[in-house]
Amino acid sequence: MGRKNKRRKQHRTQGTGGRSKSRSSMAFVLVGVMLLGLAAGLVFVYGRNQTPNAAESQRRGSFAQVGQSVDLPPLSTQGKSIYGWHDMANIPKNVKGRPLPKDRPQPDVGVKPGNRYLGSLGRKDVVNLRYIVVNDGDHDLVIDNVVTSCGCTTATLSHNIIPPGRRADIAVRFDAGYHKVDPGQQVVRIVWLMTNDPDTPVAEARLTAVIR
Repeated sequence: MGRKNKRRKQHRTQGTGGRSKSRSSMAFVLVGVMLLGLAAGLVFVYGRNQTPNAAESQRRGSFAQVGQSVDLPPLSTQGKSIYGWHDMANIPKNVKGRPLPKDRPQPDVGVKPGNRYLGSLGRKDVVNLRYIVVNDGDHDLVIDNVVTSCGCTTATLSHNIIPPGRRADIAVRFDAGYHKVDPGQQVVRIVWLMTNDPDTPVAEARLTAVIR
């Protein structure tokens, strides 16, 4: 009888140890699964925060907005910088170009891009953009003045004399909360450049946005 009782006790002890090991293994697996799920969630959230959408990229005003895939002409080193704002007295009206004879050298102004669509913006958003002005002609391009269509927009031209095959940069600042507009309203703002290009005496850089 003594030996039988001893064997029964040993059997119960061994059975309890096996169940404890099994439970410990299951708990370890569950903890591992929870940690993996937490890590995956953090990666997803971090990835979303680190990948800006198109509107956010526009807000940052990165040079990529001009287009890194396009070979830009060299920056002009001539002339002076011009700061433009909403000057009612100098807003162009019904300006028409006149072509010069083909045998005479002349500048040829181009603004790239012609228009930027900024998408939906909040009323407190301030957007910084960059445009380029290129001279595709065979004579110096001269820009006498820079004017914007609204007080919410200002523009700074880097150089007002652009030799053939060169460019100048325009830094444009747009304050979406400058005026009160209805939610969902689309706004268009224009930067005018007064040039000596006979075909295009007034060049334009535009931006379009919807204000939330």
